[in-house]
Amino acid sequence: MNKSEISEDLHYWLFNLANLDKGRFRTIFRVQDYYKTNIQLSGIEISSFIEELKEIRKKFSYSKEIERIVNCINQQNISKIRITGD
Repeated sequence: MNKSEISEDLHYWLFNLANLDKGRFRTIFRVQDYYKTNIQLSGIEISSFIEELKEIRKKFSYSKEIERIVNCINQQNISKIRITGD
């Protein structure tokens, strides 16, 4: 089992400073509530999550942390990911 973390700083930046469009980054916004998030992604949802992260990584701050998260979940043997809050 692989684990990765969205730091509190990255989370704050994503949802308070980056001015992301909720319509364009729908999967990312599923993890907006830092303390109550408890979601599972599979199939196309994982692909969407990865693509949204890659797009954010290209244009915004925190590129190294985002790349680490993408590398952790962008593997052939992963069929489901769980994202839980604090």
